[in-house]
Amino acid sequence: MAPAITVPMKDLKETAVFTATVKGSASPVLVTKNGREEFVAMSLEAYDSLALEASRAKLYAALLEAEDDFSSGRCEDLSTSQAACRARYGL
Repeated sequence: MAPAITVPMKDLKETAVFTATVKGSASPVLVTKNGREEFVAMSLEAYDSLALEASRAKLYAALLEAEDDFSSGRCEDLSTSQAACRARYGL
């Protein structure tokens, strides 16, 4: 990822310029207030990519947990699970 572009809060008054900066940047744009980091702006494409990456990470973590459960014997077949649910809830 390219280094972040830093923009002072006062530059947000020029919305067209700021929008062009965000859309044209390959990395998020860091907005500062009084020299301190305030928030980050990014293009919709960059946000979607980041959200997809986070979703994939959650999926992979769930798959790893499921594989661990299976290899450790912490799972049961469907018929056993259904019988347990029927017994528990009187179905």
